[in-house]
Amino acid sequence: MEISDVISSISLAVTIIGLAFAFFQWRKSNSIKRAEYINELTEKVRSDEDIRAIVYRIDYNEDWYTAGFHGSGELELQVDKTLSYFSYICYLKSMKVVSKKEFSFFEYKINRILKDNNVQRYLFNLYHFSRKDNTSISFNYLLEYGKEKKLLTNDFFNKDSKQYQDYKYLYF
Repeated sequence: MEISDVISSISLAVTIIGLAFAFFQWRKSNSIKRAEYINELTEKVRSDEDIRAIVYRIDYNEDWYTAGFHGSGELELQVDKTLSYFSYICYLKSMKVVSKKEFSFFEYKINRILKDNNVQRYLFNLYHFSRKDNTSISFNYLLEYGKEKKLLTNDFFNKDSKQYQDYKYLYF
């Protein structure tokens, strides 16, 4: 073996070690960025006043979806903002941007939201109203998650469901 072969072998070994080190540094940096992103998502749930207000209403089973809800102004905007945010998180899960482990930070809240009678009544109206126009509901990813996890009954998808008859506030 000649000196040039030894030098080439040493260079190759140093290059491989350098690449391995760079790869592990990149993975660590990527993990930190993902953790920061998840923290931002969870922090918004805790700090955004509109989202907090609606989550509070849901946690304490307050009735808010009544005949006067549509066009009510601030309440309707708060509910839409909250449902949009959690639908966005479901979208991230569906696109595999958020892993199953990361999604677990939100799963309890999302399940509570989708089990809430007021949310179900509101989504029922929006779902069937949007179907009338052959469009998707604004909170489609949240709805899809609820369907997948069987948090919404089959009656939900029947526009003539007796369960929701008293809460038909939109014309479809």
